[in-house]
Amino acid sequence: MNFFKTRFAWAIYIIVAALVFLYVLFPSELAKQYLADMIRQTHPNLTMEIGRLKLVFPPALRLSNVRVYHSGQAIAALENVKISPHLLSLFLAKTRISFKGNGYGGNFKGDVNIIKKADDLEIVIDADLAGIQVDQLEALRALTTHRLSGILDGTVTLTTRTPQQELAGDLILTDGKIELSPPLLAQRELTFDSVEAQLIFNDHSLTIEHCELIGNQLDGEVAGSIKLSHHSSSKILDLTGNIRPHAELLARLGNQVPKLLENKNLQNQGVPFKIKGPMESPTYSFY
Repeated sequence: MNFFKTRFAWAIYIIVAALVFLYVLFPSELAKQYLADMIRQTHPNLTMEIGRLKLVFPPALRLSNVRVYHSGQAIAALENVKISPHLLSLFLAKTRISFKGNGYGGNFKGDVNIIKKADDLEIVIDADLAGIQVDQLEALRALTTHRLSGILDGTVTLTTRTPQQELAGDLILTDGKIELSPPLLAQRELTFDSVEAQLIFNDHSLTIEHCELIGNQLDGEVAGSIKLSHHSSSKILDLTGNIRPHAELLARLGNQVPKLLENKNLQNQGVPFKIKGPMESPTYSFY
């Protein structure tokens, strides 16, 4: 009996020792390079920097101070990320990896599905967002001259099948404010209670399938597209929608209200509009 107890004790000792050596001697630099290569596979212009990486138990990787760049421009800065592979899926045609973390004052969680096919590789990333402070988002500041703040929640899905990528989002922004630059109708800022939007980013084009704004100054809807490039003057707007200004905003506008809107029931029916042209100097039209 003592013989079996001794063998069992030695087996436990060997397993524990192996785990300790694995965690202590884990090749973190090689793991960083592997993850950076995975990010590059989703898009050749994406790069990632990881401040610190360590192995944790149950088997997972914990990353700290993570930054992601697109063509050298920062698009994400995350405080920490925990990556947990579904071990059995590593041997299947569809590999699944879960992740969660913190950044921009909020948190996120989701899954990465890597689908191996005969001639290509498809990567689908689904993420849930909660409590994100949008005024901290580098990518948003690079997209528009207007300054947007508020709390962002929702879901996003990134689908990559080389050479095509598509990012879709179903998002809700609450307690928001837009600081207009340049001002619109002498107004420098607008506040709102919520904005709900369904967006698709594909091939240098942001498509707004639907966007509804509810605020204490105005309500409205907008849809259309924004053609994107690296330069603000090359961001081309093609938007249509309807706005219903509230009494407080109409009073502030005063004689700034266009003549053709004077006989309209603005608060109830609203007024259709179009915004076209370069983002820095677009053309506004009401009809």
